[in-house]
Amino acid sequence: MAMSNETMNLTERDTSNFFVRFIKYFIPWKGDGISEVIRKLVFVSSIVLFSMSLSRLQDFLGADVEEQKSYMQEVVVKYEPKFDDNITYEVNKGSDDVDAASPEAIDRERTVQEWAKDLIKRNSDAVGWIKIPGFNNSEGKEYINFPVLQGPNNEYYLYKDLDKNYYESGSIYADAWSKIDEEGQSDNITIFGHHMRYVGTSFTHLAEYKKGVEFLKKYPVIEFNSVYENNCKYAIISCFVVNVDESQDDGNLFVYIGYRNFNDSDYTFETWYDEIMKRSWYTSNVKCTEDDHYITLSTCSNETANLRWVIVAKKLTADDNIDLITESYKDKADKDVYFPKCWRDLYGNNKKDFGWAY
Repeated sequence: MAMSNETMNLTERDTSNFFVRFIKYFIPWKGDGISEVIRKLVFVSSIVLFSMSLSRLQDFLGADVEEQKSYMQEVVVKYEPKFDDNITYEVNKGSDDVDAASPEAIDRERTVQEWAKDLIKRNSDAVGWIKIPGFNNSEGKEYINFPVLQGPNNEYYLYKDLDKNYYESGSIYADAWSKIDEEGQSDNITIFGHHMRYVGTSFTHLAEYKKGVEFLKKYPVIEFNSVYENNCKYAIISCFVVNVDESQDDGNLFVYIGYRNFNDSDYTFETWYDEIMKRSWYTSNVKCTEDDHYITLSTCSNETANLRWVIVAKKLTADDNIDLITESYKDKADKDVYFPKCWRDLYGNNKKDFGWAY
């Protein structure tokens, strides 16, 4: 009796081909009731609509990526400065070897260079140009090759292009409170750019400096020229991840953006240099003093929430030999690198590289 109760409601098992049964489950079939036909038609229609939507989304995203890339290519073609191989060296402000009356020694009023005049006409917020020479894509175009803008605050150009129109990749822009004018520039200028993951625009490819010291040796130089300069080059001295919220590192916060002028008693050169060195993934023999000038490149780092990947470079002086600097680069042992606690909680005290699109 019990067995009959358990089996009385079972239908006869369908032993037909699995593929045929699969098709019959989703496609209207002879013998289906009206409700079953409706169910199957709704399902098939949904699949068709989903496929069309997905195709259009892929077309849209692809077009958007290409549109962003082509926009910047147009800007580069029109305004990229072309210099010869003669580097304009930094002259240390405290050097005794420089004639005090020489043009190099005078904190003189500077004039806008020819290469920058048309760029400024298009947008008066343009303050310079940044490029990593030789770091190219498959088409031979530099990944990092952009005009640098400076807005009224550090959010203004987050999602604006050179023409101040909405642009998802945003512009490359200098810290709004750093000095870049006719009289000179701040000791250290932070330059911001988005990490756009798979899109690959803006500062995304700076993440490739996480690969290791051999990559750094291939691309050790960053060219940055304010609109008042020609052919200035900077050697990378530090690459590191840093938190932007105290809660990410047990209350510790290195406000690297605040180190603009080293004569500020709250932001001294010694403190800044100690911080960028203890966090750096690499070491070198670059001689750095508070009389030198520096740039700090900042973009997002996505290994854990809301970190930044930061690259610091020093303006080359006549005493610097880039070949010797490149030879001196070494990977720092993981145990000797300072990582924020939120990083250590996930990865221990270890470097990680998940690729530039991560």
